Amino acid sequence: MNEPAESSDDGLSDHGPSDHGPVDEGPGCMPAILAVSVLMGIVGFIFCGFMTWLIFQKQDVLALRSMRGSYIPAVEQSLLAPEEKARTVKLLSEFADNLQRGRYEGWQASGVMQRMSRLPVLQWGQIRRVEKFVIDHADEFGSDDATQFVRLRKGVEQNKITTLDFSHILSPVLQNEFQGEVAPLVDTLDVGSVKTVVQNAKVAADRAEIDGSPRDDVELDTLVRRQIEAGIQKGTY
Repeated sequence: MNEPAESSDDGLSDHGPSDHGPVDEGPGCMPAILAVSVLMGIVGFIFCGFMTWLIFQKQDVLALRSMRGSYIPAVEQSLLAPEEKARTVKLLSEFADNLQRGRYEGWQASGVMQRMSRLPVLQWGQIRRVEKFVIDHADEFGSDDATQFVRLRKGVEQNKITTLDFSHILSPVLQNEFQGEVAPLVDTLDVGSVKTVVQNAKVAADRAEIDGSPRDDVELDTLVRRQIEAGIQKGTY
């Protein structure tokens, strides 16, 4: 009598695992993707660090190019009075000459350029021009209106009023088609616009807590010399 064939204890056929159960495909590509992402992050970090170091090492070169290529020419074309302009350009040119000779380190060059960007050198002559209009048309203005411009200059001396403040103060008399801090004055000043400038100047000087009746004034070249010296000694603010 024939005995029945023995069945497998694990319930699997002789031909291998069942085709109907889940198949473990392993971790797949995820570890490789994560590894590549981490690697790219490290490479990017190193690259950014290298570029920062490279730019820092070239600060003196960049400062020299900016000073000779744009800053000094802009001052030469500004509305500064001839004597004041000549003294200011002389100071800036001496700084550029010393940069070219390698007498300053990168942090010193960067410090001077940052301070020059805060100093309203290019707007200084514009404020003088508007101030002269107020003096020449004194019958149209208040007795202390011209004083507001002296207060502005004292605010610059005290590092409380900057280029950005001057750009806002002068905005009523700047040509609209120009954008930025070097926009020229309108061709013809008028009393209404200048009165707005005077009011802006008063607000800025009051906010900076500048003496309402300054006893003296300050020349631009004096401030330029001080800021160059401070940048060389201390760097940026």
